[in-house]
Amino acid sequence: MFRDNKTVAYVIMRLALGVNVFGHGFFRILSGVGNFANGMVQGMDKGPLPHVLTLSFGYCIPWIEFTLGLLLILGLFTRFALISGALLMIVLTFGTTSVQNWNGAGTQLMYSFIFFAMLWLLEANALSVDGFLARRK
Repeated sequence: MFRDNKTVAYVIMRLALGVNVFGHGFFRILSGVGNFANGMVQGMDKGPLPHVLTLSFGYCIPWIEFTLGLLLILGLFTRFALISGALLMIVLTFGTTSVQNWNGAGTQLMYSFIFFAMLWLLEANALSVDGFLARRK
């Protein structure tokens, strides 16, 4: 298993993505979800999306990121976490483009591509809780 470069590369990228997404959520929670949500509303104030929708979603994002990141780090429910992360990127990109933040949209597109590639290569996810559980069956 450790001799297969694709498997090793996959676990390294899964961990890198997981730590990145987990860190987004964890440190936003640590510094106060309300601070993040209100900051997001301020960044979206010139856009067409309703204030209450943006604020509500802002309170959810850190918890979603925390959960998806943790799942990716563990390699648990990896397919679900990757699909959910990709869907999150679509929603975030919609909001980002609504205020014409093209740099932010570009960054989100890079994340979307990484989620796509990780899902595409999911069969290499042997070094994970999912892989362990599959081998036990």
